[in-house]
Amino acid sequence: MHFIKIMTFSIILFILTFVTTYLSMQIFADQPSASCMGCSYLKDTFFYSVFSLMTIPFVLLLMNRVIINKTRFAVVITVVFIFIVLMNNVSLFQDRVSSWSSYSTKDEIVATVFHAYPWMITGSFIVFLVFYSTYKVPDKR
Repeated sequence: MHFIKIMTFSIILFILTFVTTYLSMQIFADQPSASCMGCSYLKDTFFYSVFSLMTIPFVLLLMNRVIINKTRFAVVITVVFIFIVLMNNVSLFQDRVSSWSSYSTKDEIVATVFHAYPWMITGSFIVFLVFYSTYKVPDKR
């Protein structure tokens, strides 16, 4: 994969991560953040989503070294997307909800998945389609 293609895929995934995270935890947008009382929900979501810009290029570079078919490539990227969005959502939930009350780690994850699953499924489907339709299997070197 060329550098420009990796950056394009990374930006696409960042946008999808941001939108999915924003929509899935939007129910908690009006609640104050425990770590920064003046921070807006949009700002928190943006900074949590920046993590994807740091991880996805490395995943794509590693995947470029292995010649795999389109389906496996799209599945791996989708799983990485789900993991990043889930971690973003858990962080937002901890910051805006569970820090103000008593939640166990298990309860935080269950509550996060309960609130986020429709958007995570939709985002995962879009990520799979985008990466499946645009990925070309590299030639054997």
